[in-house]
Amino acid sequence: MATNIEDLGKLRFLIVDDMVNMRKTVRNMLRELGFSQISEASDGAEAWDRFIAEKIDIAIVDWNMPIMNGIDLLRKARSDSRHSEIPFIMVTAEVSEETIAEAADTGVDAYIIKPFVARILGEKIELVLERKKNPSPVDKQLRLAQVYAGAGQFNKSLGALKTAMLLQPQNPRVMLGFGNLYLERGMLDDAEKAYKKALFYEPMYIKAHDCLATVYERKGDEIKVLKAMSDALALSPKCAERQAKYGKLLLQNGKVQEAKKAFDKAMTSEPKNTAVQKEIAETLLSNNLDKEAADIFQEMLKNHPEGVHIHNRLGVAYRKQGKFEEAVTEYKKALQADPDNENICFDLGRTYLEAGMESDALGHLSRAVELSPNFREAKEMLEGIGRPS
Repeated sequence: MATNIEDLGKLRFLIVDDMVNMRKTVRNMLRELGFSQISEASDGAEAWDRFIAEKIDIAIVDWNMPIMNGIDLLRKARSDSRHSEIPFIMVTAEVSEETIAEAADTGVDAYIIKPFVARILGEKIELVLERKKNPSPVDKQLRLAQVYAGAGQFNKSLGALKTAMLLQPQNPRVMLGFGNLYLERGMLDDAEKAYKKALFYEPMYIKAHDCLATVYERKGDEIKVLKAMSDALALSPKCAERQAKYGKLLLQNGKVQEAKKAFDKAMTSEPKNTAVQKEIAETLLSNNLDKEAADIFQEMLKNHPEGVHIHNRLGVAYRKQGKFEEAVTEYKKALQADPDNENICFDLGRTYLEAGMESDALGHLSRAVELSPNFREAKEMLEGIGRPS
């Protein structure tokens, strides 16, 4: 590699992969390339903790992981000024137009297709280091615009963007920069025009579709929000978070079957993304789609059989369907792991009460009040069945 030995000794890498053998393989490759400062994380959530605790120069991240996958980690990093400049080399097992579009959408610096050898990894590292060391004139102005915007200096940020536009008049990222600046200032019409111009120059620019959806959301135009999100999903249908958000919006507009399809796609595209699964299940539960919510909570328990909250929420989904026996079973599993949880005690007492089993309900409702004396709902329920709280 062109990087000198002194540079090699200073660079700190983070390998993020849920497979121990893969982390070991990448670590050995990095050592073979001359790198020695290497940390590891088994998923995106753990990697985020590493970002906060350590100085990371380059992240080598697996695309598909449980809890928080590689793309979600990248999105989180890019939206946080403390970590937005960390180069990401994404490792994936597939190449498709959808994968490439999503990689570009989230700002991946480079990606590697499995299986690969140390030479390929070295080439990718050299590529991202060169880009970081010698950004293009346009990139310099875009970064300057971000710095000025972050400092609240609107006019200077606008000036940097205008300089970037003079360098490359039809650069969609420059137009996106204008749109983001206008959006931050609440200039929604100007932001909309800038994002549309970005899409005129690059129709597959997913981020511009997402930003347009935000503009329309702030304008209160749900029809246009749906259209913008649909356009983004047509380009990158495997983004579970976007599919989940799209499904929620469809539900709000009474399009239940279409929402279910969006949720199914979200679950299928990222089956290990428990955060998205929980969000979808709670959305279904709040919209009285209790059977569908129960199905997702059951699926979540396959990967997290000891999940107290999941057992409790599955109990709620069963109770709302009138499946009291099943609900009681789930609440008892949750209480076994967390016996002093007043909310679970309350939910179990409420279930017994709805099932007509007042004596069983009294004990658990009383326990909820004992654990939390100001638990208003539990106290009202006790008073409702003639038992002072």
